[in-house]
Amino acid sequence: MTFTVISFSSRLSLYDYPGQHKRHKRPTPNLGGIAIFVSFWAVIAIIRLAGNVALEDFGDSLGYILTGAFLILMVGIIDDLKPLAAWPKLLVEIIAGLILYFGGLSIQVLSIPPFGSVELGGFAVVITVLWVVGLSNAINLIDGLDGLAPGVSFIAALTMTIIGFMFHIAAVALFALVLAGTMFSFWLFNRYPARIFLGDCGALFTGYIFAVISLVVPIKSYTLAALFLPLLVLGVPLIETVSSFTRRIAAGKNVMKADRRHIFHYLARAGLEQRQIIVLFYLSGIFFSLVAISMFVFERIAVLTILLLFMVATFILYLIFIARLKHSKRGRNGIR
Repeated sequence: MTFTVISFSSRLSLYDYPGQHKRHKRPTPNLGGIAIFVSFWAVIAIIRLAGNVALEDFGDSLGYILTGAFLILMVGIIDDLKPLAAWPKLLVEIIAGLILYFGGLSIQVLSIPPFGSVELGGFAVVITVLWVVGLSNAINLIDGLDGLAPGVSFIAALTMTIIGFMFHIAAVALFALVLAGTMFSFWLFNRYPARIFLGDCGALFTGYIFAVISLVVPIKSYTLAALFLPLLVLGVPLIETVSSFTRRIAAGKNVMKADRRHIFHYLARAGLEQRQIIVLFYLSGIFFSLVAISMFVFERIAVLTILLLFMVATFILYLIFIARLKHSKRGRNGIR
């Protein structure tokens, strides 16, 4: 399917052209989301027609999931063909979140041991929509290097597949496995040098499916562990999301406006090659995935303590790295 999208994009000259905030040097098809969408739902349809009982966990929600996914895909395609302002995309993401909520996929109760459960009531719709919007955009923010977003997404989806099997949650395991297979297939075309890009349509759709997977649980009450799990599995893109939004808010800039100050941009300016940066992100994704699985195998306090120490050490190293990079830049400017 990806090859087909590459072919018709080339015939119609539907390219992402080199420019500001972009690292590629030649026009490249950027409607990879179409291939991912069609491939993913084609497999789901075949499984449904085969009568697989795993999809029964969705009940009547499958149609709502597909509707939201289609809206996300369409706004992404429009944005890829002719860049949109931030608010139309955000509006569609909110609508997709509302569709999932009214389709039965929502966070209604938050269980916080040992303090008991908190009924979210009217806030349930707000929390659910924010959850969907946040995860939908997480993948988009790391889609800046060839093979990066599909590779990290494959690792995260494979981890969710393993966790789904561990806890006998068939719907989670099935959706995550199909997504993992789809992302790996697309990665073969997107790895350096990329023949096609995810585009906004692909990145937003992938993040949306991750949101769906995280909402599909066999109970209505979400423990902190259940909410924390997808955040942990998607640690790499979510760290980038928080970092980017915090930086832009602190600078008084539009949080939705692209820039060249992402983590991978800093690493590139420091002299790391593209493949080295990608491997570093992959290893980080594997680390977070192992931590997520370990939470259900070993003592959680010990695992979270190790994670916290790792995060603190990484943050300190990041600050040192940025300070040295700025100092080096000032030194070069002084010489000139």
